Amino acid sequence: MRVNRPETTLGLGEHGVLRAGSWFVVLGLVATPALASDWEITPRVSVSAEVTDNVLLAPRGQEESDLIGTVRPGISLRRDGPTMDTRIDYSLNDRRYLNESREGRATHSLRARNDWEIVPDTLFLEARATRTENAASLLGPVGIGGSTPRDNLQETTRYSISPVLRTRYGSFANQEIRYTYDEIRYHRSDRNNSDAHRAEYTLDSGAAFNRPFWQLAAFYEKERYEDGVEGEFSQISATAGYRFGRSLRLFGTVGEEFNDYATTRDDDDGGFWEVGAGWAPTRVTNIEARYGERFFGKTRALSVDHRSRRASYRVSYNEGIGSTRDRRGAQFDVLAEQLGTTVDDLFDQFTLDEISLLLALAGLTDEALVEDYFFTQTWRASWRYDTGRSVFGVNAFQAQRESEIRSGFGLFEDNNRRTGVNASWQWRYGPRTTTELATGYTRTRFLGTDREDDRWYLRAGVTREITPDLSARLSYRHQRQDSDSAANEYRENSIIGTLTKEF
Repeated sequence: MRVNRPETTLGLGEHGVLRAGSWFVVLGLVATPALASDWEITPRVSVSAEVTDNVLLAPRGQEESDLIGTVRPGISLRRDGPTMDTRIDYSLNDRRYLNESREGRATHSLRARNDWEIVPDTLFLEARATRTENAASLLGPVGIGGSTPRDNLQETTRYSISPVLRTRYGSFANQEIRYTYDEIRYHRSDRNNSDAHRAEYTLDSGAAFNRPFWQLAAFYEKERYEDGVEGEFSQISATAGYRFGRSLRLFGTVGEEFNDYATTRDDDDGGFWEVGAGWAPTRVTNIEARYGERFFGKTRALSVDHRSRRASYRVSYNEGIGSTRDRRGAQFDVLAEQLGTTVDDLFDQFTLDEISLLLALAGLTDEALVEDYFFTQTWRASWRYDTGRSVFGVNAFQAQRESEIRSGFGLFEDNNRRTGVNASWQWRYGPRTTTELATGYTRTRFLGTDREDDRWYLRAGVTREITPDLSARLSYRHQRQDSDSAANEYRENSIIGTLTKEF
């Protein structure tokens, strides 16, 4: 059964008009010889009615109930060919409120990608475009399933185009040269738009090297924000390693990085090193650990993966420095990895509301008022078990980020530690009926202040496939936030009924 697959857009402007730069990406997505044939086109429309007892997620004593109607027309385009793979999923989300008419809004969602092999095994073109609706600030009320109030909402358009040149030097080495142009634009927001140019080069050892392996790599990236903030990052490195049988590999990396970005650190570049080990005791288990040193101090990383016929487990830890724009879009990759699927399948399997809930439960929502560079440390753990009729999942995380430059404005919101755990259960009750139950808890501690927010989620629902192209869904949602700031506490309950029709 197909349902809407939102959370993405093709560079639509403030009023739904494609900007000139976005047309470049559109052409990269669809202007191919395959345009006239072999397309799978699926129009759809979803209609829902929602009753809520706190439409603005207001503090206790100020709650107001409302009836919300939503119409969500959309379309999916697919083409899988020997030289081109294209997917475009677009939805228009039109929400109307019976009492709070000011909250009414029409937003766009699109996820589009195209992988085009221009010259066989040599020249490729990759294009991506997304548009998402998300909360603008952690300091305001943040809801799930479209319940965030309009004043704390923003839309984000991101698009990129990337030509890739791959060369094979016999069995000696494989070379890849990649250039990427990437732009992020915000709508109904005070945040600064930005763009980035990135060039990458890698030369990897080929099949002639059996147990030893090596890599030479380099990259350069320049980020620019409309308020004049810029950051430049570049790096050259060499890696060498050795495989001891099929299960154990050891490796080391040395290199130099040349950075220029706003920071209060005394040094922002210099030499670095890293050593690591990978161990695969079985075909379904892989463990990798890294340890090294960069200009900001010691670096550590860990990943543990195990997958069996029914279950999968994953534990990971990462730390490093990145910008706000680095996180845009990456949450879908992390969520798909936790669920043991691909991003494409993620949007095939879940609706917009479901993905919004999953992101919130996993601590993958991205809210920040200011553009900045951060030092981040992130732990994640996940477990998933599939019996065929039931799918169980548990995720836990802790993420801490600290600004590299700000000691005044923005510090209160941006420096924080988020800790959470969630669990879900999906049960196929019958051949055409599926039930779900999901709950989660997140604690956000704003570092350097006395404020701490605790958020709880609960959602239960049942979906019925009436015909192969018509489905109905009824769900209940509860969300609550407790805070040291009474003005930021709220509780909300809602019941949502949805009909989805494909054509």
